[in-house]
Amino acid sequence: MKFLCAFSVSLFLCGWTWPILSLPEHGGTESIQQSDVLPPPRPELVTVHWPDLSQLETEVRNQIKLQQDALMPKAKAANSSANELANAYGMLGELYHAYSLLAPARDCYLNASRLAPKDFRWVYLLAKLDHLQGRAAEAVRGYQVAASLQPPFVPAQLNLGNLYLELNRLEEARVNFALVLQVEPNNAVAHYGLGQVALSKRNYAEAVEHFEKALELVPGANRIHYPLALAYRGLGNRDKAEAHLVQQGTVGLRVADPLMERLVEIVHGARVHMIRGKLALEAKRYVEAAEEFREAIESDPESVSAYVNLGASLSQLGDLKGAAEQFEKALHLDPSNLTAHFNLAILLANGNQHQQAVVHLREVLTINGNDLDARLFLARELKKAGLVDEAIGEYARVVEADSNNEVAVIERAELLQSKGEFKMALDSLEKAYAQYPQKANTAAMLTYALAASPQLNLRDGPRALKLAQMLYSTTASLQNGALMVLAFAEGGRCAEAAEWQRRLLAEASKESNEELVQKLKAELGRYENAKSCRP
Repeated sequence: MKFLCAFSVSLFLCGWTWPILSLPEHGGTESIQQSDVLPPPRPELVTVHWPDLSQLETEVRNQIKLQQDALMPKAKAANSSANELANAYGMLGELYHAYSLLAPARDCYLNASRLAPKDFRWVYLLAKLDHLQGRAAEAVRGYQVAASLQPPFVPAQLNLGNLYLELNRLEEARVNFALVLQVEPNNAVAHYGLGQVALSKRNYAEAVEHFEKALELVPGANRIHYPLALAYRGLGNRDKAEAHLVQQGTVGLRVADPLMERLVEIVHGARVHMIRGKLALEAKRYVEAAEEFREAIESDPESVSAYVNLGASLSQLGDLKGAAEQFEKALHLDPSNLTAHFNLAILLANGNQHQQAVVHLREVLTINGNDLDARLFLARELKKAGLVDEAIGEYARVVEADSNNEVAVIERAELLQSKGEFKMALDSLEKAYAQYPQKANTAAMLTYALAASPQLNLRDGPRALKLAQMLYSTTASLQNGALMVLAFAEGGRCAEAAEWQRRLLAEASKESNEELVQKLKAELGRYENAKSCRP
């Protein structure tokens, strides 16, 4: 499910990971009146469009207006020096940037960098915005210029290295991270970046060396465990790979950046608590995050985002009742808030209150009928609430909108079979398989239906066998072996079915799966010395 959010944490539910956190966002979508502009006072500069400030807190609105008012006379004065005007543009750009008013922030940085091309601050902050907004070529140039203007400024080299990694320009990334280590030998971000470069080049020993060093420097950065596990797997060290896989998490490394930290310092009002809460959540300091969001609510009792984020923090602390209360408060202020409805549905579903979850998911779809994640979630909750026909209808709508959604195809077919609608279930699987023959789960379920459908006239043993052989040749799993047994049995080839059943027994014994061994032994008699063994 997609939200307008600056960051997210997750709740794990029924095998799905759902985003449950949002911050207000103003970047790039501000409402701008064309008359509210500052024309360029010099030919090389660009127009700055004043953003709509009406939705911001009074304190924040006044702070921004003061900075706008400070810039305007300098822009109009003929005797303003280039550096003076650059600083005025740059400071207003910082303020816009801090409050995520990204479009006018970029205009201000652009003007500041043109007025003072040797001041690395404005070049660097412009590059940060370009990087954030996906203008890779501009960001590369900006970071390069900033690094050349201020060689000891490590954040420019690190961000340039990370951007090169994103662009798969591995050698250039390696050079930038190596330059950082010449200045700061214990820079964890640089070691991590060099580990990523080495991993991409399959230099597994070098990757392990850098990832281990980064983890030693910042033990809490548990996201490092995953690429480290991949590197150990590349070296053939399965034990260490597994040991790191189980430790993987979501806490990564952050570039220490004094210019970006300054942006946090200049934020006023409830927003500063929202930003601090975000940082605390990212570091998994949930108690601190909850305190910051409570402060945000105290500063602005009408802040829907603060209630939603507080609910997210409380859910991570295990206070599900408190989390639900915050989501309810958010909905009291904004009954159409998608995030609050969705998050509340997750909590209700987690508490087996499926009918109540259905109510909130229907609200989400009333607001945004194109949200297929919410529709799939609704189908599952309807099924759990015993509303099978409605669930089948919702699954059908998901498949109609996205025929590539294998989960919806299979779960709908399962529900149809549970109702005895075997022909309809088979037809849906046939259609899905014809469109996406590469989808193994669809092929497996179709094979099972053709080999063992309770409606005998729907069976097709030869076709089931052909599909089962194809699946087994791709993945020689016990599940696909079981399909081979069923297909042989449906075709009356009992001896071959028995032979395959004995194969499965041997595999299950190797895996010490005693429960499965006993089940397979019990079924073996159906195929041995049998004239008819149809399932």
